[in-house]
Amino acid sequence: MASLMASKSSSVLCRHSLTRPAIARPAALTNSKVLSIPSAFVQRAQALKTHAANNGATAKADKAIGSGPVPIVKIDNKSDPFATKVTVEFGDKLGELLDTVRALKNLNLNIRKAAVVPQLAGNKASTFYITDADTSEKVFKSARLEEIRMTIINNMLYYHPEASQSLVAGKSFQPPSRDPTQPLGPKARAVVRTTIEVEEAPSGSCSILHVSTRDRPGLLVDIVSVLKDINVNVVSAEIDTIGDEAKDDFFVTYHGEPVRSSCCCCGSNDQSPEHG
Repeated sequence: MASLMASKSSSVLCRHSLTRPAIARPAALTNSKVLSIPSAFVQRAQALKTHAANNGATAKADKAIGSGPVPIVKIDNKSDPFATKVTVEFGDKLGELLDTVRALKNLNLNIRKAAVVPQLAGNKASTFYITDADTSEKVFKSARLEEIRMTIINNMLYYHPEASQSLVAGKSFQPPSRDPTQPLGPKARAVVRTTIEVEEAPSGSCSILHVSTRDRPGLLVDIVSVLKDINVNVVSAEIDTIGDEAKDDFFVTYHGEPVRSSCCCCGSNDQSPEHG
C-alpha cells in the first residue's frame, strides 16, 4: 500500500513538473503597427537601392546619403553685350523661376529673359539676363553686384535650408575660443588662403585680376574699395560663388591703361587676415 501511494505521488509530481504555466504575451509585441515598422524600413531601403541601380549609382548610394549638391551663383558681364547674365545652380533642387524673379525685381532690375537649362546628371541651371531698371544697361557697380549676389544666396537659403551646409552666409558665427593657459593680449587673426593672379586681357584694353578666396558677405565691395585706394579702376567684374569659395575676375585699368607688365604677377598669400 505504501509503495502504491508513493508511485501515485511521484506520478503527480512528474505531471506538475512537465506542465508549465502559460506566459502572457506582452501587448506591445502583438501590435501589428509595431511589427510593421521594420518591414517598412526594409521596403524603403529596397526601393532606394532599386532607384540607385536604375540611375547607375548603386556603388555611390551610401556616399550620396550624407552629401548634397553645391550651391553655385555666377554673375557674368562678358557673355552678353546688353545684359548681365546671372546663373544659379543647386543640383536638381531648384524649382520654378518665380521666386528668384520676384527677388530680382525688388532690386529695381529688369529681367530681359530667363530660362532653366538642363545640366549633366539631371541637374538644372536657372539663367537670368538682367539690366538696371533706371538705365536699361548692364549692372557694373560692385555694390549692386554684391546686392544681387547676396539676394540670390539669401533667397536660396530661405527656400532650400539645406544649402546652409555649404554657403558661408548660412553658417552661424562662432567666436574663437581662447586657451585659458595662454597670456592675455591680442590674438592672431584667422588665416584665409587667398590666391591672386594678374594678366593682360586678350583685347589689350585692360588687365584681368583673378581672386580666389573664402567667400563672405561684403567681399566684393571690400576688394573693389581696396583697388580704388591704389588708383586701380574696376571696369567690370565676373563673380562666381561656389559653395563657400569665391572666384572673382576683375577687369581693371590703372590710370586708364592696362596694368603694366612689371605689376602683373601671381601668388598665394597664406598670411592674409580673414577680413583683409
